[in-house]
Formats: sequence, C-alpha cells, structure tokens
Amino acid sequence: MDPFKVVKYVLMYIPALLGIHTWLYAKNPKYYFFFVRLLSKWRDTTWSINADYQIESIQGVYVKIETILKNKYHNERYKRTVNMANKKLYECGILNILIQDDFDTGDFSSHKIFIRIAQLNVTLNRAEEVLRELRELFNELERELKPIQHSYNMDVHFKLGKNPFYGLMVQRLGKANVSHFECVFPISALIPKNNGNDRNQHYLRIFKEKLSINERSFDILEETAKRALLFK
Repeated sequence: MDPFKVVKYVLMYIPALLGIHTWLYAKNPKYYFFFVRLLSKWRDTTWSINADYQIESIQGVYVKIETILKNKYHNERYKRTVNMANKKLYECGILNILIQDDFDTGDFSSHKIFIRIAQLNVTLNRAEEVLRELRELFNELERELKPIQHSYNMDVHFKLGKNPFYGLMVQRLGKANVSHFECVFPISALIPKNNGNDRNQHYLRIFKEKLSINERSFDILEETAKRALLFK
C-alpha cells in the first residue's frame, strides 16, 4: 500500500475522530470517566468515614468495641494510642479509628457515639477490598452494640484536588469561574446499575474538592461507592 495514501487517509480522519472524542467526552459520562481514569487522575484517593450510633447506655460499650477490634485485627495489628474516659484512638492495620461519646454532657447528650476514620489513603486497585473490610467492621459493631439509630458518611478526596465528578459538571463553565460548587443527584443519573433496576435512589453529593455519600446503611454506602469509583 502506498504510504502517502495511508498518511492522507489518517489526516482525513483525524478531525472526525477528534470530533467524536470531544462529543463523547462532553456527553457520555462513562466515556468521560474511562478517559480520566486512563490518565491517572483518580487512581489515588483519600477517604474519611464517619459513623454515628445512638445507643441506650454507654456502659460497657468501649469494652465491646475493643473486643471486636482485638479479635479482628489481633494484638500485633491492634494498638490503643489514646485512652480517655469518653475518647479513644485505635490503630488497627491501615485504619486510625477515633471513637468518642457525648454521654458526659448531661441533658444535652444525644446518647451517641461517634466513629471517625480519617486520612485513609486508598488506591482504586484496593478500593473494593477496603470497602469490604469497613463493611465487615461496621456490621459487626452494629450487631454487638445494637444502636437505636445509625448513619454513615464517606468523603472521597482525589489526588491534587482533581475531582473528576466536579470536572464533568463544570467543564463548560471553566473551573476558574467557579468559586463554590455543590450538587446532589442520584448515582443512577450518571452510572446506571449493571444488573437489574434501582429500587432506591442512592445519592452522591459533589463538591469542588470531593464527593460525599450519606446513608443509613454501610452496605448501601458501599454499593454506591463501588458504582461511583469502580462502575460496579
């Protein structure tokens, strides 16, 4: 084949291919996320997880929690680094778990314990494994503590502040023109469920620097996070 003809055809089709790419990048969320993941914009993420448990009594709660952590992480991976009456900090494998309660505030007490796991660095290759570890931990805590009510929050920060969800929303405006951004929408609006239909709408909250998920069940939070980060 004549190499000049090959070059000619390539040059002819490049504008069309670039046009298709630009249209898909702007209009097709799945193509957009595939492309930004290909460019390594969100392989490294930092998570913070918060859980609130409303319980009847604080009596024996920390003993139950420590028993769960020791059994799950064993003594070589378990360490209590802060031990105050209503505030404890545990190092458990890759997790730094801060637990505190407000039972010492008298009439102002909400009868809650607060669990915070902050600055959890997770690559997307390990995201599913870490989510499973967190689900197993929180499910065990729920079974043992039997909270009256519970809620979970997960914030995902992206490396260098490059939030691809934010980028998708404001690419037409230009990031330099946006000083504050917040948007709430069902995950199905961007990433349809692969198998079956959504019986419940699971929502993402998008900010300029992060995405946030709030749910009553960590199982649902895990499902939403997997769909947002891994398209599963």
